[in-house]
Amino acid sequence: MHTGWETTFEHTRIIQQHYLYLVERLEVKGGLLDHLLSASVLKQPEWESVNAEMTATTQTEKLLSVLSRKTRDQFNKFLEALDSTGQQHVRSHITGQQRMSCYMCLY
Repeated sequence: MHTGWETTFEHTRIIQQHYLYLVERLEVKGGLLDHLLSASVLKQPEWESVNAEMTATTQTEKLLSVLSRKTRDQFNKFLEALDSTGQQHVRSHITGQQRMSCYMCLY
């Protein structure tokens, strides 16, 4: 029997498992941070903390640290933000699945 803990923190395992890939390929700038702020995934102080980092690598590391402490629903919003910011390849890699194109949703 599952206690719920496994599914509650599944996103933390995903971040840990794909940490190096995410650090190397996740593009924090270019709208991702703003999208996460507007989707209520990040609070203003978290956004400012990530944005204040001097390099893209440290920004990504800080964002991943913040995301690992978020809820599963907030992590799902992060996945949606990846789609919205043109980073579907990152989403596909870390989730192990391709998103259906909209025309496929009709069938």
